Amino acid sequence: MFNNLLLCTHGTDGAKKAEAFVFAKLEADPNLKVTVLTILDEDWREMTGDDWLNSSKTHTTFLDHVENQMNEEIAEEWQRITTSHPVAKQATFLQKTGYIAETITATAKDLNCDLIVLGPWQKSKKFSIHSTRMGLKATLKNKDLHPLLPCPLLIAP
Repeated sequence: MFNNLLLCTHGTDGAKKAEAFVFAKLEADPNLKVTVLTILDEDWREMTGDDWLNSSKTHTTFLDHVENQMNEEIAEEWQRITTSHPVAKQATFLQKTGYIAETITATAKDLNCDLIVLGPWQKSKKFSIHSTRMGLKATLKNKDLHPLLPCPLLIAP
């Protein structure tokens, strides 16, 4: 039925459910084309504070450090995916920076995807310094995504 899936993941529990769903389908149908998309929200570079007023070089150095750290975390997530789901090695992995809804839909259009797969919404836990919740913390609002959809959207069970 579907031939070209866009799996959007960012390492949270909901995203892991989407991963398991998609890679089970890929095991059943090796001809299925799967692209795994991880998005860094465009807003992350807007971080500012009083200390940045002292030196733009300090600000730039810090932002470069944060970007490198996020790239390493995404690489670790992709390694986790291919270790947990060996069939994922057949997938294409993409990392993009942008506004989440716009980046998902633009990527789906560019790749001519016929299905976008997301994980289910997960109730966020109260903040704790001992939090075990992994994954990028940016969230997606349905009202931003749904009007832009170029193909069907499946929220993984």
